[in-house]
Amino acid sequence: MCCDDCVNRRKFLTMAAGGAAAAALAACGDGTVSPIGTIVTNPFGGGGGGGGGGGGSLVAKVGDYPGLATTGNLVMIAGSFVAVKRSGVNTFVAFNMSCTHAGCATDIVSNQFQCPCHGSRFDNNGKVTAGPAQSDLATLTTSYNVATDLLTVS
Repeated sequence: MCCDDCVNRRKFLTMAAGGAAAAALAACGDGTVSPIGTIVTNPFGGGGGGGGGGGGSLVAKVGDYPGLATTGNLVMIAGSFVAVKRSGVNTFVAFNMSCTHAGCATDIVSNQFQCPCHGSRFDNNGKVTAGPAQSDLATLTTSYNVATDLLTVS
């Protein structure tokens, strides 16, 4: 079996968590935020070349992620391949965590992205610092509602 057919443990667990969140939301049926307070929909799972995934959006309650209280701290949103960092008091930047080399899910190590499959590295802003990846991680659109503490990533 070649590496293209493999799924690493982190990717498998992330995919399983995304499916569980979707099932919990379907059971809840209110269409706002899942019972675990993180995912409404997850269009950002995997895919080669670092593409942004399908349509839809991911909604997370910022208060559920203590790491987002600190500006510049990368935090992975549960059940997704999305990392978010606070860039200002009420502003955030989000990244698709799929490596742009072969689509593997990157890890956050020392507040930077590292690909466990082939060793690519990306800085805190998603910029390539070591190959084989040659393009930066995809940046995603964010909007934050201060009143509800909900961050929408699309």
